[in-house]
Amino acid sequence: MSTIAAVPVSSPLQPPSPFAFIERAQVSIDVAAEARIARRRLMPVSIVYSVFALSMLGFGLAGPHPFLALAWFAAGIAVWTLVEYLVHRYVLHGVFADGPGFFQHLGHKLFGHLHVVHHRRPWDGAHINGTLKDTIVYVAILTGLSFLAPLHTAPMLMAGFLQSYIVEEWVHQSVHFYPFKGRYWEYIRRHHRYHHSPKGAEMAYGLSNGVWDVVCNTRIPEPVRSQLYKSMKRG
Repeated sequence: MSTIAAVPVSSPLQPPSPFAFIERAQVSIDVAAEARIARRRLMPVSIVYSVFALSMLGFGLAGPHPFLALAWFAAGIAVWTLVEYLVHRYVLHGVFADGPGFFQHLGHKLFGHLHVVHHRRPWDGAHINGTLKDTIVYVAILTGLSFLAPLHTAPMLMAGFLQSYIVEEWVHQSVHFYPFKGRYWEYIRRHHRYHHSPKGAEMAYGLSNGVWDVVCNTRIPEPVRSQLYKSMKRG
């Protein structure tokens, strides 16, 4: 069993104090068990959306406009990176106070709880990623609308969008549970863990990359970045 009693501030994955990325755990955590919980939650949505997305890509490539289909699929990947950033910043980190109005109450019920627990308990496997129940209604609506357009256009964009969502969810899970090697993994792990720090909650919203943080001026400040990434190994 893999357990931790507290998140070490000066581990190889993190710069030394004062850059403490994850709140210290108050109780022992069985990391392996939490990772299993997260995998079980993520596996069904991964299978359903990946089968759909890759099947659609196959139909598009077998159709009369394979290069256009591939271009639209790639556009869906790019669109997802922006949606990933916007949803994380304005929905998951949004304030949805309850109130007497129908839409105010609905917003609070749908979104008010989504991300709070994840920041309080960043290794809680039940709050790492979304599920079919969380996403299927939105996906069904968007996918249905996409089929009003030719197969090689909007449906391909939606396929790329959904597949990118699944990739992002596994990247997010890996940041919390799996110490993968390589410059990308070290970068995105440090980037996201800083977001979980008290000073980083209003920056570093990108979950799979930091591109939109640069564009939207929510990038980690340069003095912090220089210390954050200085120990990353090359290669």
